[in-house]
Amino acid sequence: MSTNIASSIANQDESLPKDHRVVVFGTHDDQELLAQTLATSDEFDLVTARHIVRSLPGIIPRDLSRPAAASISTAVRELGLHAVAIPVEQTPNLLHAERVHHLRLDDDGLKVVHDADSDTFWPWAAVSVISVGVVPSDAPARHRPSPTLAQGSSHRSWTDGVTIAPKMRAEAFVVLTVDEPPLAFASDELNYEYLAGRMKGSSSANFRMLTEDLLTHAPKAWVTPSTRAFIDRGPIRHYEFRTRDDFRSYTEFQKLLSDMR
Repeated sequence: MSTNIASSIANQDESLPKDHRVVVFGTHDDQELLAQTLATSDEFDLVTARHIVRSLPGIIPRDLSRPAAASISTAVRELGLHAVAIPVEQTPNLLHAERVHHLRLDDDGLKVVHDADSDTFWPWAAVSVISVGVVPSDAPARHRPSPTLAQGSSHRSWTDGVTIAPKMRAEAFVVLTVDEPPLAFASDELNYEYLAGRMKGSSSANFRMLTEDLLTHAPKAWVTPSTRAFIDRGPIRHYEFRTRDDFRSYTEFQKLLSDMR
C-alpha cells in the first residue's frame, strides 16, 4: 500500500520556497506502483508520474519545497529504492552548456578553437565527466510529398506523403571541474582537423576517434555507462536517447554520481 504523500504535507505552508529536488538512484520492478506513489503528491498527476518513472534512475525534474521533497523521497524509500532530497543548487545543470564546433586534443590538454585568433585551453585534469549518447539531430523533420505518377498507375510507396523523422547522431558533453560552462558538441558539426592523417571520410568515425582520445587523455574523468557502451559498440539501447533533453538529464544525473564518489 503506497504512502499518501499529499496528506503528509497538507499542513505545510504553501509559501515555502521550492528549492529542492528528489533524486532516485534505481528503478522499481513495478513501475506503475512507483508512478501511483508519486501521484499521491499534489506535485504530479499520474500521466506525469508515469513519464518520470520511465526516466529513472535520475533527478526528478521538478522544483519542490523541502517538506514536499522529503515526503516524496521517504515514500520512494518505502518501496525499497534509495532516494534523497537535495537542494536545487546542488543539482548539476547542463542546460546552458557551450556548443562548440572545433576542438584540438593533444598531450597537454583540451583546446576549444573559437576563431583564427581566439581559443580556450584546459589541462586534462580539468575534465570531470565525459558523456556520449546518440540523439535525434537538430535538423527538423521533413515532409515527403506524394510524387506525380504516370497516368493510370496505381502504385504508391509506403513512404509517399509521410513525415520523415530527423536522423540520429552522436553527441557529447564534457563537464569541467573549473568554474566554466560544460562543453557540448555533435558529431556532424565538428572540425576534426586535429586528427590530421588519421581523419576519415565519415564524421561518425572521426567522432569515435575523438571520444577515444578524450578517454585516453583524461583517465580520471567520470565516464558514463552510455559512453562505454558507445565505444565498445554495445547494444544501441544502452547509448541511444529518445530526445536531447533525455540525454542531458541522464548526464546531469551522472555528474551528480561523480560528485558523490
